[in-house]
Amino acid sequence: MCGIFARVATEPVAETLIEGLKRLEYRGYDSAGIATLEDGGISRVCAVGKVERLEAAVRNTAPHGHIGIAHTRWATHGAPSERNAHPHMAPGVAVVHNGIVENHRELRTSLSERGAQFKSETDSEVIPWLISSRMQEGLAPMEAIRQAGDDMHGSFAIAAISEKEPDLLRALRRGSPLAVAHGEAGGLLASDPNALAGLAREAIMLEDGDSAEISREGIQILDARGQKAMRQSVRVDEHAAAFQPGPYVHHMLREIHEQPEVVSRILEAYPSAGSILGALSFDFRRVNRVTLVACGTSYYAACLARRWFQEIAGIHAEVAIASEYRYEPLASWQPGEVAIVISQSGETADTVGAMQRLKSRSIPVLALVNQPASTIGREADCMLPLLAGPEIGVASTKAFTAQLTVLAQVVLAAAQRRGQPGIGLLRASLHKVVDSIKALLHNEPAVMDVAERIQQAQSAVFVGRGSLFPVAMEGALKLKEISYIHAEGFAAGELKHGPIALIDSQTPVIALASSGPLYEKTASNIREIAARGGRIVLVGDRTALLGLSDVSMQALTVPHCGEFVQPILSTIPLQLLAYHVAVLRGLDVDRPRNLAKSVTVE
Repeated sequence: MCGIFARVATEPVAETLIEGLKRLEYRGYDSAGIATLEDGGISRVCAVGKVERLEAAVRNTAPHGHIGIAHTRWATHGAPSERNAHPHMAPGVAVVHNGIVENHRELRTSLSERGAQFKSETDSEVIPWLISSRMQEGLAPMEAIRQAGDDMHGSFAIAAISEKEPDLLRALRRGSPLAVAHGEAGGLLASDPNALAGLAREAIMLEDGDSAEISREGIQILDARGQKAMRQSVRVDEHAAAFQPGPYVHHMLREIHEQPEVVSRILEAYPSAGSILGALSFDFRRVNRVTLVACGTSYYAACLARRWFQEIAGIHAEVAIASEYRYEPLASWQPGEVAIVISQSGETADTVGAMQRLKSRSIPVLALVNQPASTIGREADCMLPLLAGPEIGVASTKAFTAQLTVLAQVVLAAAQRRGQPGIGLLRASLHKVVDSIKALLHNEPAVMDVAERIQQAQSAVFVGRGSLFPVAMEGALKLKEISYIHAEGFAAGELKHGPIALIDSQTPVIALASSGPLYEKTASNIREIAARGGRIVLVGDRTALLGLSDVSMQALTVPHCGEFVQPILSTIPLQLLAYHVAVLRGLDVDRPRNLAKSVTVE
């Protein structure tokens, strides 16, 4: 979501601040700004829209300060505007903020009574006024920031500069992620360590409650009690500096085409059941229930894994939406229960909250994350990296495929540990996925033809049965995320219970079919759609498509494969379809409106 970047150096920092914000653009935002210390005073420049607009404004003002903070804002309180953009200021202080100040109304009223003059509609503006008022009472800037944090309710990350001590960046983390680093470029701070690539080799992820002072010479960290603390460094991925899509028009298209490489990397990293089981803090022989918790695309991966655990490993499994699970009444913990939390970023606020609730009940937690140094990666009892590499496009593609592949490996390892039969054949089918994905990507022109046919649609319906139902929901999510076409995914057998009322000659229906055990049931559901004039696009293996060729408008062929891996393969044409529809509609594929890559607020 919102992005923070800051630097203190021996040279002007404005250019680096702009570069840092460009590296954070993928997170989603609607305005951007920087603040630098200029000749003893704070200068602020903000712009609505892309960072390029801010860059032009900064070029006109030519700031030369050697310390500064920068921010990309995803609007929560107050519309996108220059006055609502960060940094926010109060006498002697400028602040950038990620997260939510839940009690901002009460704080605003109290501060106004003491003379604060607010210029924005945001919750964030109370923070510099809290700090400034504490400093006017005689507190040093760092202590003022820590006390301001105590005054606020919610989850947040703060970076600040002050006129009183102009050579120090200050930071406070309460829930939202922050990384600090020191390198040849001086002292650095960012909400995503990938933004530090090329500027520092290592970064320190602040822990919850930590505060930090960053200078040109080094970093000092205090824990939640105000005591000096040592935190482990993590390596900054040098490849993360490649924030350009390369030979592809968009990051999303590049990431779709990277999926054979991603799956191959995962299969090489986890070559056997032992490579999975050795990373776990529990024994699957003693597990009798798995709870999978996630949000958005990760939730649909969890839905598929639920079926796999029950069908292949013989373990009862449940799936929960993290934003609901963290607050709903729960049954008492039972021995043999474990949880798997799934998050691309490892910082998804709802998933972090759900994980912390699970841990408070002493339930062992396995994390599947793409960022091992993230909050979820560090705090879970055990962790398996997704190994997808940096994913810049907001709509997740290769990370979803990575989640499915790693989950498949976990299920196979669990099944082998429990002595379930047929694991060798399933593992062999998984190892054929790489070549099958390559074949699907070669079929991209056929997907483009379908996109041409449906680009003007107002709504679309995706249907599937069994293990293809979660894929239908994910396909609908992709289309609505980046093309802004209303789309819904349904269990094909549920159409007759209400959703079939949506079917007409103007609404494309993307139907996922398999020649497996549920083929006859699925075929019957698809013919019900055809009988009502539905515009059917079939996605399935050749055998399934031949049996339904008389009712489809167009068809996208998935290579013949086992039931176990067909959901992974069926995902690829749906990703390409969403991408090409969005391109035909002239939309910003990598940064769709209102969305953010890492959702770090509730």
